[in-house]
Amino acid sequence: MKKKTSNSSSLTFLSLVLSMSMGLFSGIVLADSEKRNNFINMMVDEYKFDRPDLVKKLDGVVVNKKVISFMQKPSTSKPWHEFKKLFLSNNRTDQGVLFWKKNQHWLEKAYKVYGISPEIVVSIIGVETIYGARVGSFRVIESLYTLGFEGKRRRAFFTNELKEFLILCRDNKLDTEEVKGSFAGAMGMPQFMPSSYRAYAVDFDEDGRVDLWNSVGDVIGSVANYLKVHGWIREGKIVMPATLLNSEAFKLTKLGVKPHIKVAELRKKGVIFSRSVDNSEKSALFAMQGVGKREYWVSLKNFYVITRYNRSLNYALVVYQLAERIKKNYSG
Repeated sequence: MKKKTSNSSSLTFLSLVLSMSMGLFSGIVLADSEKRNNFINMMVDEYKFDRPDLVKKLDGVVVNKKVISFMQKPSTSKPWHEFKKLFLSNNRTDQGVLFWKKNQHWLEKAYKVYGISPEIVVSIIGVETIYGARVGSFRVIESLYTLGFEGKRRRAFFTNELKEFLILCRDNKLDTEEVKGSFAGAMGMPQFMPSSYRAYAVDFDEDGRVDLWNSVGDVIGSVANYLKVHGWIREGKIVMPATLLNSEAFKLTKLGVKPHIKVAELRKKGVIFSRSVDNSEKSALFAMQGVGKREYWVSLKNFYVITRYNRSLNYALVVYQLAERIKKNYSG
């Protein structure tokens, strides 16, 4: 009886070793096998994917450690005074002006349809991919698989994006093996995540399909649509520098950038605005790390909308400042 138990234990151990070895080669980690199987079941049961085909597809994906490394240290985590230097260059500004002139038709159409100022759309595309020059070299399925099953944070988000990516590829006849994007799985000139691609991308050039890699019309229309859906106010102010008179005002910088307090109240609490703005407008106050000192800014609704595109304050503020530079040079 004891001998039988010993053989059984040996076989169990051997099976475990073999499973781990297979996992190393396939990119599947044993600890996540249950979650992976649940994911496959969900895709088959709810979205009618073919099980053998999906298993084969995922078995061919290898965990990319570089993806995890990049996710742990994104450029948006840099101090503001360092981050802005990466984007507020003469070259990126000049390219933005040229992009605007070359695509004036689509930008004017986007303004007419969605109410988004051309410089904002141009700036977002410039910050994301330098106007299409850098759309990403990572296999999107590999990035999303890695972050969904092996990432250190937001696994549920990236697992959902993997689901959205697989559906997107099936519905649009895209080869999952060939689609490239950022280390986080963002795609095309505007760097849409798969869920955003499916929800907000539009066929702006009306050729019967949505293409965020090759159709500048679709790219411009999709960025504008995204901002509009998230609440953009046509001709609304975005953000402005401010000066604080006391510590009571500083406490307001800890409450986030979603507008929640009327401008009149900010003024009462010791905030001095650099530009005119209506007292009844809702706003928020935030701080950025400059060189040796803090910079204070007042956020209005349109700034908050930019943070829906990317939650980083560094990102939203550099989009605004690059847009201002592009607009000045375009009209100048």
